[in-house]
Amino acid sequence: MSSYIDKINNYHPDVIASFLKTGDSTVIPKELQLFIAQIQFAVEIYKYEKNITRAAEQLHVRVAAEQKINLDVRTCKSRIYSAINYFSVDNNVTIKVWEENFADRYADLEKIAIAKGDYKTAKICVDAQAECRRRASEAAEVDRDWAPVFIISPELAPEDLGFKRKNLKEIARKYNEGFYLKFIDSLPIENEEKIRLKHDANVIDIESTVIESD
Repeated sequence: MSSYIDKINNYHPDVIASFLKTGDSTVIPKELQLFIAQIQFAVEIYKYEKNITRAAEQLHVRVAAEQKINLDVRTCKSRIYSAINYFSVDNNVTIKVWEENFADRYADLEKIAIAKGDYKTAKICVDAQAECRRRASEAAEVDRDWAPVFIISPELAPEDLGFKRKNLKEIARKYNEGFYLKFIDSLPIENEEKIRLKHDANVIDIESTVIESD
């Protein structure tokens, strides 16, 4: 039985690219669409979280929130590894990842064409590689352009940047009255994610809580 990765490789890069842009495809089966989105999520998460277990837990939350699927953490780990193995190292931008992968596949086709003496097809593959790498470079530049700018100065106060100063006693009072607990409970997100938010905010002890998975 073919793996999901093998099935992805059976499609032309343009088909995958179209799906990534539109979020829909009449050619790719729904199950494979979900997998592609999941490894896409995985590589985005792995960019910032290199710990596989924690990355898998974050992927579990994201898949539940965006796809409404309760993917167990063990399967999420498998998705992380699939993303790492499928994509080139240091591909950090979603479009950049796919474009460079397409370029590599065109390079493989070029070698096959040359071996068969089909230089016309080889030239087409070379041009396609160049176009994919150009788009990958543009995607990387866009990502860098949107990088946050940090201003560090002893003369600059948070209020100068539009932040409001909060009274610690007021924060403690709200904490004791359960304000933050109620606020998290009111959020329109999955229950599993609410539990994690409460844990991160230290407003509830979930050390012994088990999140059930299929």
